[in-house]
Amino acid sequence: MRIDMGSHLPQSAASRAITGDTQFMFQFYKPCFQFYAPNEQISCMSEDNLRRSLVAALQGCPLLFGRLTVHEDKSISLEYDPQNVNSPTMEIQKTQTTYAELKEHGFSYALARELGLDMPIPDGSISKALDTPMLMVKVSYLSDGGVAVFSMSNHVAFDGNAVFSFIAHWARCNREMAQQRSEIAVVAPPPELQTSEASPDNSTAKALDNAPAEIAVDAARSPAEIAAALTRKSGKVCTSVFSIPVNQIAQLKQQVVESGVLVEGQWVSTNSVLAAFLAQHLGRANVAGGVFEAGDWTVFQSMDMRRPLGQPLRGLGSPVMLAEYQAPYDEIADDSQLPRLALSVRQSIGKYSGEHLRRVMAWMNSTYRRLAADGVEEPWRHFWFTALDSTRRAVGVSCMNRIPIYDADFGAGYPAMARSFNPRQNYVIVFPGPPAASDSLEYDVLHLYISLEQPAMEALIADHRWSQMCTLVSEC
Repeated sequence: MRIDMGSHLPQSAASRAITGDTQFMFQFYKPCFQFYAPNEQISCMSEDNLRRSLVAALQGCPLLFGRLTVHEDKSISLEYDPQNVNSPTMEIQKTQTTYAELKEHGFSYALARELGLDMPIPDGSISKALDTPMLMVKVSYLSDGGVAVFSMSNHVAFDGNAVFSFIAHWARCNREMAQQRSEIAVVAPPPELQTSEASPDNSTAKALDNAPAEIAVDAARSPAEIAAALTRKSGKVCTSVFSIPVNQIAQLKQQVVESGVLVEGQWVSTNSVLAAFLAQHLGRANVAGGVFEAGDWTVFQSMDMRRPLGQPLRGLGSPVMLAEYQAPYDEIADDSQLPRLALSVRQSIGKYSGEHLRRVMAWMNSTYRRLAADGVEEPWRHFWFTALDSTRRAVGVSCMNRIPIYDADFGAGYPAMARSFNPRQNYVIVFPGPPAASDSLEYDVLHLYISLEQPAMEALIADHRWSQMCTLVSEC
């Protein structure tokens, strides 16, 4: 059913143009599963409560009622009109599937999909998706009292952080309404859901002479032709979730500090140390699994461009980029090279000044307009993270260890497991794990969503050095 807001529908929202920082991302939807164990408080997640609380949560998020609009020049905007809304949807179902069965199989995303607990992910073709909701929710009541909540929202309305912040906001609305038994609770959205202006289209800035290393475009060929030209075809991609204790990461960082590779004034972040650790193990797993031959690797680490661009540090639409470092194979193969690799990964971000990023945005916008003017179909599909969408030796690591994927207590406690979907090979999404058992930490572990080709995944799981640090939580 589509969500009927009635008199609670937002009355206005400024249109948000999609500029270069999100132009190549908007076709993607961000899906997420959250699994709640049977308990005596689970009744607060009744169909009526969830529906009413979702209405309340949507009040502060008018962009979720918008429509993608493709203009004559093939520029794109997200339009909101209270007289012509594109309402979010919520489906409810009862299923014979049990929470115990899902837990026994490690809350496998593939199993949940096989059992029909998810929803089809739109293919992203704008010509077919004008009325595809910006937010889709499916709630499955399991036969032994558990609940599975599947949510999916368009990246153009929410960035990666805000997707999960909205689910946490909905949970707070439901919890307060269940406690107060009020008809509609007014719960102020968190800062992460406040809208901010899109990055300006700085067409007057001098564009880069060549494409940035992080983004590729080939206007002469279609995406299908680009894919056909790849020299090595990828095999079956598996996504598993591992946990790593935060104190283990702290020890890795201390290892870097004590190694002597840092000179006065140099430092490394926890994110860079984790990226180096993951690059070493994933690179070796690919070689051990016979997916790639030994050789140098490219290490990609995501970075948030808001600070160097002078944008608000909270809100929707924050641009993210991947900083790259060419790692010699000896730094990948030798554990003792972790400090040097971590420092190099950290230093690779140094070139991203605000001026450089503004020029990148200008290049993206001007190139997009050129593709559109030349009649290229779906020009947004020509923008890619080069290494991660090709078959080169590369490892990409997101740094999303502040995203509240588990912070969704609807009144029945936090989810016992949360899963997202990550189809790119050799890519890791980092999420905070469940809330910590003690008050001294927000969480005890990070969850690593790792996608590898099957032989590489099998080699990673069999690697005793990896298993000493990381524990397998969920497969595929």
